[in-house]
Amino acid sequence: MVNNGQKYPIKDDICTLNDVADYLKLSEKTVLRMVHGKKIPCAKVGGQWRFMRSVIDDWLLAKMKVIPRGDLSRLIAENAGVVPLSRLIHRDLITLEIKPGIKEEVLSQLVEPFVKNGIIPDGAEFFRRLVSREHMASTAIGKGVAIPHIRHPEENPAGGPLLGIGVCREGTDFDSFDGQKTYLFFLLYTDSELVHLRVMGKLAALLHDEKTVSRLITAQKEEDIIKIILHSEYSG
Repeated sequence: MVNNGQKYPIKDDICTLNDVADYLKLSEKTVLRMVHGKKIPCAKVGGQWRFMRSVIDDWLLAKMKVIPRGDLSRLIAENAGVVPLSRLIHRDLITLEIKPGIKEEVLSQLVEPFVKNGIIPDGAEFFRRLVSREHMASTAIGKGVAIPHIRHPEENPAGGPLLGIGVCREGTDFDSFDGQKTYLFFLLYTDSELVHLRVMGKLAALLHDEKTVSRLITAQKEEDIIKIILHSEYSG
């Protein structure tokens, strides 16, 4: 934002074209080209383009998939306070046979193991927040992957971070920006926005490798999922 010639960080969730250009350190013309090319999430309100800061943050994290591995490694190394992804995954939170369906049906299957294992005390409320987040913008990041999560992780009851993993063999429509079906789901549960962002960064590093994604989608056992992620983290 601009005030008397001085720029300040974006505080409001609703942003203008100028706000987003400042935030992304791009020219307004560049952002406008991205808008017209449907390469950035936005909506037209009263004849003007508007953006949501929280959605832009998620979109930016998703774009990390295409950052060169060297840069990703540096980014993850700076976030040394977070335990490896493999430590956030438990066999009981992995569902290998997600049935295709509408978003609510898929999310319900992902939430069920968390409720069954007593991790989430109010499964209905957590489910409602997941659905609400999807109504803002899809958490499908393309290439067959989605990372469902709620908008404000600090509102979760204390616990985590934990990752639930779901595999839909047939693929399902999850409103991915690339128009492709989604096969692999990572349900992120944490009570800290900082940890949320750092885990998202680690997921971006993992999903950077398309071979790893393919192996996860075709894994036959829950233990195989954990082994694949372990191998990716410690051999990369």
